[in-house]
Amino acid sequence: MIKKKVLHLVEDLRVGGLERVLATIVLGLDKRKFDVEVWCLAEGGEIAAELVRKGTRLRILALKSYYNPLTIVFLARLLIKSRISILHTHGYFAGTFGRLAAILAGTPIVIAHVHTTYYGFSRRNRLIEKFLAHFTDRIVCVSRAVRKFVVDVEKINPARTCVIYNAARVSDSPDLAERVENERLQLDIAEKDFVAISVASLAPHKGHRVLLDAAGAVLREYPEFKLLIVGAGPMRAALEAQAKKTGISDRTIFTGLREDVFPLLKIAHIFILASTEREGLGIALVEAMAAGLPLIGTRLGGIPEVIEENVNGLLVPPGDAVALAAAISKLLHSKEVTERMGREGRKKYQMKFTVARMIREIESLYEALLPSS
Repeated sequence: MIKKKVLHLVEDLRVGGLERVLATIVLGLDKRKFDVEVWCLAEGGEIAAELVRKGTRLRILALKSYYNPLTIVFLARLLIKSRISILHTHGYFAGTFGRLAAILAGTPIVIAHVHTTYYGFSRRNRLIEKFLAHFTDRIVCVSRAVRKFVVDVEKINPARTCVIYNAARVSDSPDLAERVENERLQLDIAEKDFVAISVASLAPHKGHRVLLDAAGAVLREYPEFKLLIVGAGPMRAALEAQAKKTGISDRTIFTGLREDVFPLLKIAHIFILASTEREGLGIALVEAMAAGLPLIGTRLGGIPEVIEENVNGLLVPPGDAVALAAAISKLLHSKEVTERMGREGRKKYQMKFTVARMIREIESLYEALLPSS
């Protein structure tokens, strides 16, 4: 069997949902069928280092500008030289420049993976996406909400799109129990604490300000409540200042960036994603389901495709701290409800969001698009 060369193209590979999905795909593809390589347009990052450690060929192009047309020519020459069979892009910048280069290079198969809804796109952005869609064999959308955006807002032919849900790798570390206990001790979490966790980049659209307001209201009634905020980003200093001003800094823990969040998820009782502007699917939601946690999320983007109201979690309006506090209180009140929702979430994960399912669908897409030999 002649292996087909697959290139995954991305802007960078720091820790984030898109980046973790890319890594899961790259590490899961059948190496007997596909010769897989990853290129980062700008820089690497923690996930790039992980892929290299696990034997993935990875190249950092270190491009300095996206506005120089010669960048596209440079990338096209690399594609031609590497004899790529399938170009699979992730994110807006890689999707734009990768597909323009693929047109010049005559790359046989081009796939664009859309991980979120870009409702802030300008008319120019939408026109570029619509143009590039004519040269794209398939646009992979991570949720029905993302597909609706691609079809309704970008006006792209539905026949060029498909939905493949994100998946999360579950930690199978033999020392997981020990790591969980170590984290509990280091974070000073007592057995009586009711722990809520949020895993997301500390960026405005993730809704951490709303989450902290809700946490303040909950803590006035339930002093045993404790909040873990996992992630890094430009909002950290402002969020820490808000927690201090609200009087909840002693019950709020900012852990910073974590490559493996599973031990922290196993400490928690509930998971919260308070996104306020856009959310393609939320890989952290899937990880939390895999860990058996009940979920609280906003009615936004692909989140309602993961959270089934009163089955594996609760949904609240985006930006509504009062509703979010009420949802937290509801779960805090009933151990029976949280345990039931956690079990249902784990079932939903096993049916719909496993790595095996996502890899199977990606490989089937590749094989359907490849010319029969």
